[in-house]
Amino acid sequence: MTSTATDRTFLYNANVLTLDPGDALATGLLIEDGRVAQVVHDGDVISGGDRMIDLEGATILPGFIDPHCHPLALGAAMASIDCSPATVSSVAEIGERIARAAADTPSGWIRARGHDELLLAEKRHPNAVDLDVAAPGRLIRLSHGSGHGDVLSSAAMSALGINRTTVVPPGGTIECDSVTGEPTGVLFEMGGWIRDRLPKPSEIDLQRYAKAASDQLVGAGVTSVTDAGRDNSADKLALYSGLTTDGRFMPRPTVMLSPEACRTGVENTRCVRIGATKIAITFSGGEMHPEFDALVETIRTEHHANRQVAIHAVELEAVIMATEAFAIVGSRIENLALRHRLEHASECPPEVARNIADAGLSVVTQPGFIHERGDRYLIAQRSGGSKTEDLYAAKNLIDAGVHVAASSDAPVGPASPLIAIQAAVTRNASGGGSVGPSQAISVGQALRMYGPNAAWMNHLEAEIGTIEPGKRADLVVLQNNPHGVDPQQIGSIPVLATLIGGKTVSGTLPGN
Repeated sequence: MTSTATDRTFLYNANVLTLDPGDALATGLLIEDGRVAQVVHDGDVISGGDRMIDLEGATILPGFIDPHCHPLALGAAMASIDCSPATVSSVAEIGERIARAAADTPSGWIRARGHDELLLAEKRHPNAVDLDVAAPGRLIRLSHGSGHGDVLSSAAMSALGINRTTVVPPGGTIECDSVTGEPTGVLFEMGGWIRDRLPKPSEIDLQRYAKAASDQLVGAGVTSVTDAGRDNSADKLALYSGLTTDGRFMPRPTVMLSPEACRTGVENTRCVRIGATKIAITFSGGEMHPEFDALVETIRTEHHANRQVAIHAVELEAVIMATEAFAIVGSRIENLALRHRLEHASECPPEVARNIADAGLSVVTQPGFIHERGDRYLIAQRSGGSKTEDLYAAKNLIDAGVHVAASSDAPVGPASPLIAIQAAVTRNASGGGSVGPSQAISVGQALRMYGPNAAWMNHLEAEIGTIEPGKRADLVVLQNNPHGVDPQQIGSIPVLATLIGGKTVSGTLPGN
C-alpha cells in the first residue's frame, strides 16, 4: 500500500475573523490539501505543518464572494478609454480623450466608457455630433457609467444599421432629434442589440480580458465570482472552463444563464458552476419590459423546474413588479427554498422591503455604487429624483428580514469589496457627500454580505463563505482589521494576499 503525502500549512500569529454563525475569532489556521483542517485558538495544540507561516498579526477573512459581476466586460472596460467622472468633467474633455485615442489607433473601433451626464459641465449626454467632431469618420462607442446607455458616432450607427426607420428592440430606446427625426446617437437599454452586431472578440482578446479581470479581482481579495450576464449561454460555461483550466481566470466561477440556455439541459463542468436563471426587467421610454404576464410565466417555468431565478430590477416599479410576480408563482417557503433573488433592488423603501421579505426573496445589492455614483444620486434627488434613503437600502432590507448579499456589478461599480464595505458602513460618496446615512450598517453586517450571505445565495454555504473545518481554504489576508480602523479608511486597507484552495494566487503572505 502506498501513502499519499498531505500538503499542510499552518498560519499562525494571525487575527482570524471566521464569520461563522457565532462570529468566532481565532489566532491561526491549519490548512490541509486545500481545505481548513483546524481553526486554531490560543492554547490549542497542533502537530504543525509542512510550512509554518507567521502572519505577524495580519487579519484573515473568508475570501470575498462577488455574486454579481461581469468579469469579461470588466476586462474589456480596463482596455477602454476611461471617461468616468473621476477623469473627465465635460463633453469637451471626452472628445479630447477620444481624439487622442483615434490618433494612436488609426483604424478599427474606438471604445470608451463611464460617462455620467449629470456630472458633466454641460449636464447632457454626448451625442454623435460630439463624437464625429472628436474623430471624424471613426467607429466609436461610448458606454454610460450605468451600463444601460450608449452613444454612437455617425459611422458606428451606419455600420450597425441605425437610422430613422430602425425597429427598436423590446425595452430599448433610440433617441431621435425632435426636429429632424434622425437618431442622435444616444441609445438606452440596447447593449445586447449592439453587441450582437459588433465584431466578436477574438480568442486572444477574451483571454486578455479574462486575465486582466482575474488579476484585479483576486488582487482585491475576491475568490469566487458570478458572471451575471443576462444573455449567457452554454458557450460561456465552456469559455470559463477553458480559462480556469489554463490558469487565466483564478476566482472560482459561477455563471448565470438565460432562460433559453437553461432549457437546453446544460450541466456544471468540473471548474464552472451554473448559477441562477437571469431575467431582466427594463424600464425604458416609459414602458416596462417584459409585460407582467410574460414575466410570471417565465418565472413559473423555472420555478417548477426547481431552478433559482435572479431578476434584474432597478427602478421601484421593476422591484414591485418582480416581487408581485414571485408571490404569484410560489409561496414564501417555496421561494426561500430555491433562493430566488432580486438583483439590485436599487429603490427600496421600507414597505417594499417588507413585501420582498413576505415573498421569500433575497436581494443582491451594490453598496459600491454609493461610493462611486453617490454624487450623481445627490444631484438627482435635488432635481426630484429618488430619495437617497431608499437607494441600495441595505438596512431597510436587513431590518425586514431579507437575506442580503453585496456585489460589485463591475465594471459598473468598483471591483473592490473593501470599497463597497466602506460605503455600506459610512454611506459616503467618493466626493464626500452623505448619501442616505440612515441606511448605514455595521462593519460586521457588511462583511457578511460578501461572505456567508453571498455563499448562501449561491447555494455554496457548505463550501465557502466562512472559515470552518472542512471548508475550502479560500482566504483573504488584510493588513488591518476592518473593525479596528476608521470606517472612512476601510477601502484603503491593503490586501496582502489572496488564497484559493490554500494556494496564494495574489500578493505575498507576511513572513513567507
